[in-house]
Amino acid sequence: MLAVVAYTTLYREGGEKFRRAARTLTRELEAAGATVRCEAVESKRDFVDLVARATRDGARLDALHFLGHGGMYGPMFRTTAMPEQFSPHEWRTVAIPFADGAQAYFHCCRSARFFAPFFARTFGVRAHGHALYTTVSRRPDRYAMDLPFAGADAPLWVVSLPGRKSHGLVGAAAKHAGLARLAPMRSFDPPAEVVDASYDPVATLYDRAFADIGVRGPEVAFIEAHLPAGRPRVVELGTGNGALLARLAPRIATGLGLDASPSMLDRARSRFGHLASLTFTAIDGPTIPAEDASVDVVVSMLSWRYLDWDPMMAEIRRVLAPGGRLLVVDMVALPAKATEAPRMLRDKAAQWAAHARRPAFRRDLKALVADPRWAHMLRYNPMRAEHEYRWYFESRFPGRTLETLTVGWTSRIVAFDTGPLPRGFTLPQSYP
Repeated sequence: MLAVVAYTTLYREGGEKFRRAARTLTRELEAAGATVRCEAVESKRDFVDLVARATRDGARLDALHFLGHGGMYGPMFRTTAMPEQFSPHEWRTVAIPFADGAQAYFHCCRSARFFAPFFARTFGVRAHGHALYTTVSRRPDRYAMDLPFAGADAPLWVVSLPGRKSHGLVGAAAKHAGLARLAPMRSFDPPAEVVDASYDPVATLYDRAFADIGVRGPEVAFIEAHLPAGRPRVVELGTGNGALLARLAPRIATGLGLDASPSMLDRARSRFGHLASLTFTAIDGPTIPAEDASVDVVVSMLSWRYLDWDPMMAEIRRVLAPGGRLLVVDMVALPAKATEAPRMLRDKAAQWAAHARRPAFRRDLKALVADPRWAHMLRYNPMRAEHEYRWYFESRFPGRTLETLTVGWTSRIVAFDTGPLPRGFTLPQSYP
């Protein structure tokens, strides 16, 4: 049996604890008869190279383990000052020669919410992950806090259980009192058939609800306020039914709307195909069908979470002309803090008042979110955490900050404007 145990030490705090937990896991696997390659991986390239070294002589992996920090789309590398994460597109390009019956284990926060099922679908192996946040424990069967004077080889395990991040102060108290039970890893097998997680099944309902994009008041206001003067050339990523580009049409020279959903594009062309300045095109993967330096503004409204961030960012920098900019508005996961209660109540009141003025929208939105196909789509396209956006954008565009447009109970709308950019590219990532 050949196993790879990969862990990270630099991305956030706890690196040395992950090293100890990786060594503990390695000893357990070796005791069970496995040949183990255990190494720290601090970048996407490190991970790819580790797998390549372990299987260089034609060997195939029976088990893959990753211990460290995770975002919604899987393991995180480097540091929060310049975070790096495989995008779904990049995972599909990674060659991992798994043996028949192989399994993958992701010992990191929330890896069961999206990533483990995605990995099982992508690589055709059983994948395991945690639904809750993780911590380290001196015992594998119940939580026991690590001791500050523990040696470098003292056993340690990555475990998951209710705690402060998932259950507030009550969860933290139960955790440290020994009352909270460990949550086992969740397991996911490759599906028997291809999963359709696109907007196609709900395109008609979505188009009906958002025929007038003005219902997205704060989001649209941000885009309009940050659109540069003159008549810019605009590309919209995730154009959907084209309503935003149509609203911007009087102010822009050209608009290219891109989407991966043929049904949504059909709705866009049906509604706005008569506008000569607008074009709607299907894309498959992180590509923009435009010439180098031919675009003034790239816009992504409520679609950035679906995109392959690093590959798409390289494409954005390629097509932007000198002085061009990227505008992103999206919904992120972050519960409201107690200090944000007044703002949250104001934002909710404004939203309710806007919906009350549009009873047809309220009815159509209710029909959309109540449809089981909408819930199915969201299951495979979850929201990312607010800090993933903050660290990603603010690291790549120093001096610019992520803005909060509205605050909700468990989520919020954020926005980012890169400002005018020189011709060039973002800092290169380690892979590919």
